[in-house]
Amino acid sequence: MGCSEIPLGWIVGESEPEKSLVIFSENNQDNQGVRLSAGMYLTVETPGGCVLGIVEKLISGSRLLPQSVTDPESVGSVISAISHGELVKESYLKGSVRWLSYLETLKKGLIESPKIPPMPGTNVYLAKKEDLKDIFGGPEEQGWIAIGKLSSLAISNIEVDYKINVNKIQRHLAILAVTGGGKSNTVCVLAKKIVNDLGGTVVLFDMHGEYGNLNLGNKGKVIKPTINPAVMEFSELKDLARFPVNAINQERVLRKAWNETKEELKQNKISVAEFMEKLREKLDDKKADSQTKKDVYGVLNKLDDIEDYYGEVLDSNTPLNLQQIIEPGKLTVFDLSELDEIGADAVVSHYLRRILQQRKLSKRGKNGYPVPLFVVIEEAHVLIPNNGDTLSLYWASRVAREGRKFGVGLILVSQRPKNVNSDVLSQTNNKIILKMVEPQDIKYVQEASEELSDDLAGLLPSLNPGEAIIIGSMAKLPALVKIELCDSKKLGSDLDLISEWRSKENELSSDDLQSNF
Repeated sequence: MGCSEIPLGWIVGESEPEKSLVIFSENNQDNQGVRLSAGMYLTVETPGGCVLGIVEKLISGSRLLPQSVTDPESVGSVISAISHGELVKESYLKGSVRWLSYLETLKKGLIESPKIPPMPGTNVYLAKKEDLKDIFGGPEEQGWIAIGKLSSLAISNIEVDYKINVNKIQRHLAILAVTGGGKSNTVCVLAKKIVNDLGGTVVLFDMHGEYGNLNLGNKGKVIKPTINPAVMEFSELKDLARFPVNAINQERVLRKAWNETKEELKQNKISVAEFMEKLREKLDDKKADSQTKKDVYGVLNKLDDIEDYYGEVLDSNTPLNLQQIIEPGKLTVFDLSELDEIGADAVVSHYLRRILQQRKLSKRGKNGYPVPLFVVIEEAHVLIPNNGDTLSLYWASRVAREGRKFGVGLILVSQRPKNVNSDVLSQTNNKIILKMVEPQDIKYVQEASEELSDDLAGLLPSLNPGEAIIIGSMAKLPALVKIELCDSKKLGSDLDLISEWRSKENELSSDDLQSNF
């Protein structure tokens, strides 16, 4: 009987402990309702025991139509014969299978890579549904959440839950896909399950205002991105002021006035307008010589720009206690959709810094932020660029290096992986990779992940929306998964232009339109 009841084919050619080529039997496509597809799991008997593997690539062909054929008439006659049900035996289906672990070891919750290759001519079998449920649908212990189902089995109407270990997301996670591939839905599913099922804490920096309605009740909130100047760092103010790199004198003038004024802000609760006015007064005192005066006027102009562009970001009424902003056990969404990239960078870097610093205090037994948490950064290629220098990049790098020790998990979301900083991306031990078509993006992700083989990467352009290849320590094994739909409004979708035009057409009369000219 071997490792399972349903034989599918045989090992052919040279075989390795981690990889084999399989030729499938001619009638397997509908064998007991099973349809072969990439991402399916097979088993094979080896001298070391039964081994589980994943089909990473499928190739179909016909011995009568090799690549060397050049005669169109011969092609036509062969196709005609095939269409009439003849010459079926001349076609074949072969696949590349990666062997993952001994099956019995997997059932114990461990992974042991095979050391002995299966012999050519050995039968391969379809993995048992019960075994797959034991491996991917469990264990029934705290910390595991189901985020979807094994996609390859859905073709055969077989459902197997796919669970991930949330504890392992502390080693950081990247969610990557083209626009419309299902990133926002994946974030929604993860965030809601972490908060609702596990009582976890999640912070989400929402660049486009997509997460305003996640149906979390009192377990979630959307807030305006504000910063109390009393807990700002000078680098954040400088970022908002848009100082050019070479404005050293102006930076020095503002830094001194800032340090003096910030002390007053800590001691007396004053409004941001009063704070900015006091800052101006300090700057006026520094008009000593003509050069300093020129620098002071330059800084004053930049302060005016801060008030014009980011007046709503600075708010002295914003609580100083981080727990009052990011409540433990809830999802907190910072809606950054009304900010430009500079303002978003200042806000994200500010809270990344405070979260990491507060968690360090807590781990040392001091009065810091009391619980571990996950930080989700949408549009990571903007805030954590590969070719650029942002404050968010600096603090995201710190979190990527140090966060695991202090209970701060980083979740990066991007549709342009090649534009995400390579050092930060490479430190995301886990990946959820949905549809991806750009070759450079795929290559870049492969370089940042040891588990994404060439054959698995080759599946990415053909994935359907919501399908993902999942790899990393949070997953038992690499898998092709259909992410479940989040119970919320449609996320990350395009506007229905036609519906909006027609609804406005009904509201406006021709007279209304003419009056606007």
